Amino acid sequence: MAQVSDALYEKTIEVRWSDCDANQHMRHSAYADFCAHTRVGFMHQVGINEKWLKEHGLGPVLFKEETEYFRELFMGELVRVTLEAGEPTGSEKSICVINHLYNAKGELAARHRAVFGWFDMTQRKVVKLPETIRQLCLPEPETLE
Repeated sequence: MAQVSDALYEKTIEVRWSDCDANQHMRHSAYADFCAHTRVGFMHQVGINEKWLKEHGLGPVLFKEETEYFRELFMGELVRVTLEAGEPTGSEKSICVINHLYNAKGELAARHRAVFGWFDMTQRKVVKLPETIRQLCLPEPETLE
């Protein structure tokens, strides 16, 4: 069984009828939906919930996402989705996270990479990462060798 030791968070999600396509497996965009749902779960776990977002006038904004598919996922299957910090983006206004999706047998079904930042709702522009996210998701400089 494949394991991800660097996971900051994980969630188990059941594949629903609406997640599947005409090929009777999970549709490509549902993989991204599962990853987004997992990112939101992580944010809630660290205290960045709807109340926090409203109080700080911020919202997450997606810049780029890409998925590599390795195995099919099927309706009714329980999928384990992990979240870990990705490589630094070189900007204090964005961050990369990696999701791995595992099928019921524990086999890697997909790898998803997302780059996102934080949007100031009043200024209507991208701003620096919240300190909570920066501390949790950005490697310390000495670990970047």
